[in-house]
Amino acid sequence: VKAKALKQACDANKAAVYLKLKDFTEAKNSCNAVLKEDTQNVKAVYRRAQAELGLKNFLDCIKDCKKVVELDPQNKEARALLKQAQAGQKEEDKKAKGLFANMCKALGKGPIPEPGKSASLGNFSDDEEDAPMDVAEEKDVPMEDAAEEKQEEVAKEE
Repeated sequence: VKAKALKQACDANKAAVYLKLKDFTEAKNSCNAVLKEDTQNVKAVYRRAQAELGLKNFLDCIKDCKKVVELDPQNKEARALLKQAQAGQKEEDKKAKGLFANMCKALGKGPIPEPGKSASLGNFSDDEEDAPMDVAEEKDVPMEDAAEEKQEEVAKEE
């Protein structure tokens, strides 16, 4: 029991070192090692939240901060980190909103097809279903191999 507690303390301290070194992935891994044994370890949850913030995983950071506040309602550091994560998520949402707004603007451009018909990309008809396919389409083979097989078929027919 003492060995397990000592290992958890070491992993939690290792996470703190990784956070100082800005190696957020390793910090998160160390915290997860502690949390595998003790899901209620406040230090490990808080340090994982710090690592998530460093990795810009704002939603995971927010989730962990809320868990810290739930476990330790007096934890001011967790509340401050929660505000940072929420601000970061708000900024990400703003960027995404701008990106998607530009994408959506582009969607309205171009010819509008008649209802029931899609925009024509060429002269295709439903009759082409019975047309023979290329060798490459029939089998999953690279195009070079398909070309060789096609040449062989032509040579046999002659």
